[in-house]
Amino acid sequence: MNKLMHKLIPIALLTAVLCGCDEDYYGNWRSISTLNAKGRGAAASFTIGNKAYLVGGYGFYLVPKYFNSTWEFDVKDYSWHECDTLPGAPRRAGVAFSINGKGYYCGGIGIDGECYSDMFEFDPTKEAGSQWTNLVADTFPMGGFYEGLGFAIGELGFAGTGMTETRGTSSDFYQFDPSKAAGSRWSKIETPGAAKRQCASVFIIGDRAFIIGGRSNNYRVPSFECYNAATGEFSIISNNIVDDYNVDILYRYSASAFSIGNEGYITCGVKFTGEVLRDTWLYTPDIDNGKGKWQPIGDFEGPNRYSASCFTAGNYGFLLCGQNGNFSTSFQDDVWIFCPDEKYNKRKSR
Repeated sequence: MNKLMHKLIPIALLTAVLCGCDEDYYGNWRSISTLNAKGRGAAASFTIGNKAYLVGGYGFYLVPKYFNSTWEFDVKDYSWHECDTLPGAPRRAGVAFSINGKGYYCGGIGIDGECYSDMFEFDPTKEAGSQWTNLVADTFPMGGFYEGLGFAIGELGFAGTGMTETRGTSSDFYQFDPSKAAGSRWSKIETPGAAKRQCASVFIIGDRAFIIGGRSNNYRVPSFECYNAATGEFSIISNNIVDDYNVDILYRYSASAFSIGNEGYITCGVKFTGEVLRDTWLYTPDIDNGKGKWQPIGDFEGPNRYSASCFTAGNYGFLLCGQNGNFSTSFQDDVWIFCPDEKYNKRKSR
């Protein structure tokens, strides 16, 4: 099915298209729920079966508020349930992933600026009060870090990049294997030529993780990279996304990314002019390992935001919470579903 526009649109007309021309798009956003708690940005999420879990994050409510709560979201009936609290300090901008019915969370930064390297395991089948376990022997090898990337492929987890406590922004990645003995579950993977970055985005297609965006020392990161977990090979798809795709709006940080089937999506985030975005782009990889194609689809239909959580369940994408500034009214508590086969209806943001 064609999820893009029914008419080919030259790059020169992209600005007009994004501003609301009458072309037809597929890919529609719908508001479906709200979190039963205060809105928050920079929370991490992972999925287990038909449930998604939102961990940590922060907001500003007269004073800054950092969270270590865990909320469960049911993708069938869109309901919320509060689970055990993360046993570590309240924090934002940690990373999370799930493997074999368990969730994992590590990293983050606290209200006092302390960076964390602790690693936690979440088991939803355990009784309340014992769902989280501190894996004290498996702290993150890079040390404290935040605004990094975390994802799982098969039975392995991966974490890396971000701002580190001692070395600034990083390009390093580590693999987590929960089947190994405690104290030996992390191992470094080789990523030759990878860019240092924080606040980047990642989406998974098959055995491959696609990494785009972010910043380093307040400069935009121009490269688009890929890690193939099946072969252990790291590659640079593009050294400069403007040169290769002629689209500078892909230069963004703190955006949300997810995949559905064999396609990846990126939405929202912050452009390097400071503009907070809500446009959505679809990436189709090249089966011959070429650069693939980026094309615009329907805008995210909620308020502009960044540092929102996202995940995929079935044939749908989900975007939760996020922020648009650091004021009491800046932090969102809403949940949106992305339906790739629905026609974009161009509703305005609330």
